[in-house]
Amino acid sequence: MNTRSTAARRRGAPATALALVAFVLVAGAVNAGAQWSWGETEPAPNPVYPDVTVDAAWLADHLADRGTVVVDARDPDAYAAGHIPGAVSLPILSLPGLHGADEVLGMRGLSGRRRIVCCGGGPDTVPADAALLFWFLEAAGADVALLEGGIDAWIDTGHDLSTGLVEPPTATWGLSARPEFVATQEYVRLHFGEKGFEIIDARGWDAWESMIDEAEWRDPPRTGHVPHSLPFDFAEFEGTDGSLREPESTREIFSALGPRPTSPIGLQDEFIVYGDGTSGNGAVGYFLLRRAGLAKVRLFRGGWRQWLADTSLPAVRIISAEEIEARLSGPRRWFRPDARPSEFAIFDVRHDSDWSRGHVPGSVSLTSRLFADSLDVYLERQWPGIDRASTPIVTYCYGSNCIRSRLTSSVAARKGFLRIERFYGGMEDWRGIGGRIVR
Repeated sequence: MNTRSTAARRRGAPATALALVAFVLVAGAVNAGAQWSWGETEPAPNPVYPDVTVDAAWLADHLADRGTVVVDARDPDAYAAGHIPGAVSLPILSLPGLHGADEVLGMRGLSGRRRIVCCGGGPDTVPADAALLFWFLEAAGADVALLEGGIDAWIDTGHDLSTGLVEPPTATWGLSARPEFVATQEYVRLHFGEKGFEIIDARGWDAWESMIDEAEWRDPPRTGHVPHSLPFDFAEFEGTDGSLREPESTREIFSALGPRPTSPIGLQDEFIVYGDGTSGNGAVGYFLLRRAGLAKVRLFRGGWRQWLADTSLPAVRIISAEEIEARLSGPRRWFRPDARPSEFAIFDVRHDSDWSRGHVPGSVSLTSRLFADSLDVYLERQWPGIDRASTPIVTYCYGSNCIRSRLTSSVAARKGFLRIERFYGGMEDWRGIGGRIVR
């Protein structure tokens, strides 16, 4: 039993309070990146912008250099119809996995001793086929650049084409592979939602959201995006005239990306980029991030097509307030307005007090702070025997500026749910449609 008097406890209170305030201020300063801390901190290294693009004028001046070789990424028919003189054909459809790169590159007469310029088809500033070839060659160890504007830029600047087939003698590829530029499906599965990793969806916002038609609301398909991924439109890296912005500018634009404006990504993290797996948009994103000076970038080449094809992998879909309302409708709601839905599990990840003041019918309160440790217990109480492979789980928060639904969606994916629905608009959207609120 504590025998100190009330007066003594009161005398000690100011000192205790001051100590607590000092601790909070120090912790806040450290978290905010203040100038002072407990020890010396290493400043963030200055970005290094690799020399990975050339224009048609530069290529024309260096085409005869023994240290430069052009590799054409287009299909064989396009190559045969006309290519940059001396260019070697290496269509992207013939690209193997990284383990087979040495043989394929050697057969094309490439040894890795010369700088390789990738040429793709137009009219894009960064042709997708050239971007994919760029990634493949960089991962194979090459010193590689991309011809901005592709074959169209070469033609538009008045340079001649050749139709003769270039068949260089077989060489031995002499460079070591760099697997740090490659993300396999398993690598993505292991690292989504992990601190220090960001997954970038290059398909665009609409594909990332994967909104479905009203006819599918009762039996939603498995679609969406890789858990924890963020959508980014790499068209923002182009200026008004269609040319690429300076690398410094693109880096600044990308640094504003985040799950909400006040939570930007850290450019020192490792970035895994994926696209649809067919068009090459993921490779374009990879190339542009490398050009922007990001040192740790990997491409998941198979992209969304490969991820979705594996039914053992989780997918997160953005769900609208209207869809939730439609799926919650039914006669039973008149008699039990807060009954738990049987078709899906739904969790409110706000504070308990906010849930008590009003929530989506049928939702269970489980704050994001406790979500990882307590989800299994709450499921057993509210949805016993739930099938995590087929039954969707929904999480929602305050609104689109709240990142808790993103974090808890990733937790649900790690806990075995394969169909995860993130109510991105949260209570803000629910009130916006006049959805029924229960207390």
